[in-house]
Amino acid sequence: MKKLIRMLLSAAMVLSLAACGTNTTPSNSGGAASGTPGNSSAGAQTGSDWPTKTITLLCGYSAGGSSDLGCRYLAEALKEDLGVPVIVENVPGSGSWLAWNQLLQNTDPDGYTFALVNLSALFGHYDETNPRETTIDDFELLANHVMDYQVLAIRSNETRFSDYASLVEYAKTNPLVLASATSSITSGDATVAKMLEQDHGCQLTVIPVDGASDATTMFLAGETDILSANVGDVMDAEDNGYKPIVIFAPERSEYLPDVPTSKETGVDEYVSFSARGYAYMPGVDPAIVARMQEALTKAFENEDYQKNMSAMGAQLELYTGDEYKQLLNDQLDTRLRLWGVSK
Repeated sequence: MKKLIRMLLSAAMVLSLAACGTNTTPSNSGGAASGTPGNSSAGAQTGSDWPTKTITLLCGYSAGGSSDLGCRYLAEALKEDLGVPVIVENVPGSGSWLAWNQLLQNTDPDGYTFALVNLSALFGHYDETNPRETTIDDFELLANHVMDYQVLAIRSNETRFSDYASLVEYAKTNPLVLASATSSITSGDATVAKMLEQDHGCQLTVIPVDGASDATTMFLAGETDILSANVGDVMDAEDNGYKPIVIFAPERSEYLPDVPTSKETGVDEYVSFSARGYAYMPGVDPAIVARMQEALTKAFENEDYQKNMSAMGAQLELYTGDEYKQLLNDQLDTRLRLWGVSK
């Protein structure tokens, strides 16, 4: 129901923008993203005659992964609405920062290049291990499509604890180990461990690894005690001898319907996720921003797109405009509190 409401609100916003013509400022303009329209070059296009050529979607990950596939499914859906080719350009490296730097520093704000963005881009400024100058306000946020909530999982033959409540109680007096690809504010998995330490007094050690697959491998080998991961990482849990015991989401996941939320367990009401959305660089004409938001909303509703994303275990939740930015700022505030970082 919440997804439907968000989709209806987004559609209403798009219709309102379209009715107002090309001088309308989109609801999510702000900070650096609200630069003077059309400051790229003389004769720049506006929303009324855009697009007329190929659009490029920057993906900061290698071809073949879930992020890359999601971009390619989106590109096909956008092509149907925009009427021009949409190509995916893979720019892997530095945890996707090569792609984001290309977007922000080496791309004209003409609306023909946008990028996949996630919390690492939008929270990187607060990563004390590798701080970035970039903040949320340096992106023109367009729309969020995927919410991949954090879960905790235990081995099926675990005897020390059986659910979230007993895990928390055990960890208060017994040290546990988990693995995470990163160990800072940008990591949802590591932040789950920080929350357990700060809010419940649990004893947890986080071992840094290269990626989610490495964390799962160590867990299955018995080298770590619990697994902190995203929903998309544990779709085959039962077949591999482990089980999720809690999801840090407002509601149960359609992909893990038997796994309770943290609020349902009575332990806490913590919410944590990885969000995958799309953004422009600052300075794109507001009318073009509005048109792209409209296209992204229609792509979200595309049946083939939804089917392909569902097959990957990607939970689709649409956020645009101020709602998108508020979603990110709420999660940022939560993580800043847990890590003791000043805004």
